[in-house]
Amino acid sequence: MSWVARFLPTCQEMSHLLSDALDRRLPWHIRARMFVHLRMCVLCEQYRHQLALLRRFLRLKDDSHGTGGQAPQPGLSDEAKERIRRALHSSHL
Repeated sequence: MSWVARFLPTCQEMSHLLSDALDRRLPWHIRARMFVHLRMCVLCEQYRHQLALLRRFLRLKDDSHGTGGQAPQPGLSDEAKERIRRALHSSHL
């Protein structure tokens, strides 16, 4: 096994690292190892690209709901709350 193969992460490790890199900034030495691996491995580069597209799509989808990038808050509409109030009130009579 060459020193390069021992230095670089495996493709399986890369899948985890690429995902982690979306959530936080990785240390420079990890990013350097990832950079070299991505230059040598077409499949991992394609996977990185797919993750980036998926993230971009999900952000656009989230923004299209008018939530300003935040997840919608769970809850009932005012109409639903009123129907429940009426149903509870009529059941107590």
